[in-house]
Amino acid sequence: MTDLTRRTVLAAAPAAVTAGAAVSIEAAAASPLQLLEFPTPESHVCAFIKILASLEDATVFHMYKGTMEALLPGRAPVKLVDSTTVIRRQVEVKPDGHHISIWEATVYHRPGHIEPLESFENPLNGRMVRPFHQREGRGHSLWTNEGSKFRRADGTWVSSNRTGKPYALEWTQAGERIWTSRYNAGVYVKHPLDPENWPLEFAGPDLLYSEKTTSNGLVRELADPSIVNASATYSLNQTMLWWPWLLMGQTPGFLVWNTNGVKLSSADALAVADRKLIEKIHPTIFDSGAPWEGHVNLWTDYPKMREPVPA
Repeated sequence: MTDLTRRTVLAAAPAAVTAGAAVSIEAAAASPLQLLEFPTPESHVCAFIKILASLEDATVFHMYKGTMEALLPGRAPVKLVDSTTVIRRQVEVKPDGHHISIWEATVYHRPGHIEPLESFENPLNGRMVRPFHQREGRGHSLWTNEGSKFRRADGTWVSSNRTGKPYALEWTQAGERIWTSRYNAGVYVKHPLDPENWPLEFAGPDLLYSEKTTSNGLVRELADPSIVNASATYSLNQTMLWWPWLLMGQTPGFLVWNTNGVKLSSADALAVADRKLIEKIHPTIFDSGAPWEGHVNLWTDYPKMREPVPA
């Protein structure tokens, strides 16, 4: 995970990647049941971009819904809130590869409700808490024939491939569908809040996390070289230390965020109620230009927009 965003994706060098993928799976285009093969890093990158973003310049939206649960030692899991998230990716094809900018906007709400949740009693500690509806981005990635690079806050690039082997993904195919999953774990960042001033918001010195994301597409679309922006579903399963607004301090335990959603054909494909829900908190996410400048996330916004709660 970089300091830019939890999920910064995706692109690849235009002509070489597209051609590499087309050659490797061209024969499969006539039959969605034929096993697709990706013999080169370029073919892996091409297929991945098609289901997660676009091989051509485009603005691509995903929407996914989820639940956030808490796990504490010796206690059954406790469901806390539901969530609705919109991810926006801006694809720009340049001579050095595909540049992807990403912004993310999340709103927490009660199950089945279409209004942002303002407050509720945290069942874990009995405190009234106010959900912090976070945003994240701008993140920036560059994809080439060899894989991806992510831009650090200082403007330098770092490769996401630390295996020393050619870039490759693990694909699973069943019937008309094909999918790939990625797993990451470690320290997201050092906790930015001072425990002396933020005792209830401070969960520990290291913001530990693990996450698995799965992108799922159609075999016939990945096999068709004329399709540059394939349909797809997306899921995220993440465990992490307490969000600061839950006021859990360093209580043993962690959060589990399970989500599932879809790549949208356009922003207009989003249900009206869901779009209104997002726009009430994050009104610029659907603007024609960049939703916001610079890089922000929960950990940069929270101390600017909230005050410490007395212990």
